[in-house]
Amino acid sequence: MHYNFIRNKITITVFLASLLTFNGFSQEFDSTAWKYAKTITSKELSKKLQIIASDEMEGRETGKLGQKIAMQYLINEFKSYGVGDHLFINYKQSFPLLEQENKGIELSINGKELEFNKDFVFTPNVYGNKSWNSEIVVVGLGVSNAVQDDYKELDVKNKAVFIWNGKKEMNDIDSSWTIENSIQTAREKGATAIFTYNKNLEQNLAKYSHYYEKPKTILLDDLVNNDAPVISLTKKATEKLLKAGGVKLKKIEKKGAKKIKQSTIPFKMNVDKPSVELTGENIIAYIEGTDLKDELVIITAHYDHIGKKDSIIYNGADDDGTGTASLLEIAQAFTKAAREGHRPRRSVLIMPVSGEEKGLLGSKYYTNHPLFPLENTVANLNIDMIGRYDENHEVGDNYVYLIGADKLSSELHQLSEEVNKTYTNLGLDYTFNDKNDPNRFYYRSDHYNFAKNNIPVIFYFSGVHEDYHQPTDTFDKIDFNKTERIARLVFMTAWELVNREERIKLD
Repeated sequence: MHYNFIRNKITITVFLASLLTFNGFSQEFDSTAWKYAKTITSKELSKKLQIIASDEMEGRETGKLGQKIAMQYLINEFKSYGVGDHLFINYKQSFPLLEQENKGIELSINGKELEFNKDFVFTPNVYGNKSWNSEIVVVGLGVSNAVQDDYKELDVKNKAVFIWNGKKEMNDIDSSWTIENSIQTAREKGATAIFTYNKNLEQNLAKYSHYYEKPKTILLDDLVNNDAPVISLTKKATEKLLKAGGVKLKKIEKKGAKKIKQSTIPFKMNVDKPSVELTGENIIAYIEGTDLKDELVIITAHYDHIGKKDSIIYNGADDDGTGTASLLEIAQAFTKAAREGHRPRRSVLIMPVSGEEKGLLGSKYYTNHPLFPLENTVANLNIDMIGRYDENHEVGDNYVYLIGADKLSSELHQLSEEVNKTYTNLGLDYTFNDKNDPNRFYYRSDHYNFAKNNIPVIFYFSGVHEDYHQPTDTFDKIDFNKTERIARLVFMTAWELVNREERIKLD
C-alpha cells in the first residue's frame, strides 16, 4: 500500500453480511463456481508467497532488478496455467519512469544561501533542469488577495511571489480561499515560482528526513519543467526573506499579513537534480470470455514493494505479496474452469501492477493507456494487504475491510454483500469506506485510478500493522487461512460479475 498519511485509531463498526438483505438481489449457491473457488487454498498461497517474498526478489522495487525477477516469475506462472498472451505483448505492458535524487537545488535570497532539505523544500518532487535569476514580490496577503481587491493589477509576470500562509490570512479573505487557490492564481498571473511559509517544516524535516532525502519516481509522461514550482520555507528562512523586505515575521504573525509592505527581493535558484530513466511493467494475464467477451473485469494487486536499503531487504510479504499470490490462485481457478468447459462470459484481466509504492504509477499508466477500452471495463477488484490483522481486530477475526464498492455503483455493493453471504460469510468492515475516514485509503491503492475513470471498484484490505513498510513484513507472519477466505471472496465476486446477464450499473 502507498501510505502518505498517519493512521488514526478510530472506532470500528463491523457489518456482517449475513445480517443484511437487499431488495431485488438473491444469490443462489452455484456449486460449479464454488468448485473452482475451492482450488484457491492456503497451501498453494503459501507456496507462491514464499517465492514472491523471498530474498531473491530483493524487495521488488519498481524499475530495479528485484521487480524484474518477480515479473518473470509471475509471467512463467501465468503461462503454466494456460493464460494466453492475447495481445502478443509477452504478457506485459511497459511504462517509462524517471527516478530523481532529492538533491541538486541551489537557492539564494538577497545574496544569502539557503540549504535544500534544511531551510526549504521544493515541489514537485521531480522537475526538469531550470535556472532563475529574478526577484520575489512580497505584498499584503500574497496572491490570495488577487481576486479580492485592487491587488488584481499587481504585475508578477516572470517574477516569483511570496504567499503568506499564516492563520491571520483567513481572517482577511473569504474563508473558502485556500493556499492552493493562491498558488493557482499566481501561476495564472505569470509567476515563475511561488514561495510560502510553512511553520511546521522544520519539525517535519527532522521527523521524516528519510522521506525527504530518498529519490522520487514519476511516470516520464508527468515530468514538469514549465509550471511554477512551490518553495516552502522554514521559519528561519522566512524571517530572512521578510527581513530583506523590511518586515519582521513576529509582527505579521501577531497582527496579520496586511502589515507586510510591498517590496521586491532578488533571488537566484538552480535546479539540476541527478536523474535516471527506468522502466516498470504491468503484467497482462488475459482470459477471454465467450458471448460477452468485449466486456471485462480487471482484478489487480501490486507486486512491487520498496526494495532494499544497503543489505536489508524489505520482503513485503503482506504488502502486497498476499494480493499478488491471490491473483495467481484466482487466475489458475479461472483457467481451470475454462479448460473444463466453464469459460467466463465476459473476459477477465488479471493484472499485477508495479509502481504502486511510487504513487500508483502502474495503474495510472494503464488507465492513461488502456489495452482494452475503459468503457468496456465492468469493474475493478483490487487486493492490497490481506494476510494480517490490524490493531482493531483480534488475531483470528474473520473480517476484511471493503472500500469503494458503493462509491459509483450501489448495485456492485449489493452484489458483493450477497456473494459474501452465500459463499464466504466474512465480516465485511466498512470503517474505511467512510468519506470522512482520515486515513483516506480509498485514494491510496490502485483501484483509485479506475474509480477516477468512472469504473466501479472494490478494494479488499486487512488494515495496517506494526510491520508495515518494515523489513519485518515477512512470510512467516501471514495467516494463509485468512488470505484463502478473502481470495475466494474476490474470485466468487468476479465470477458473478463476468457471468451475470446484465453488467452492473453506475448510479
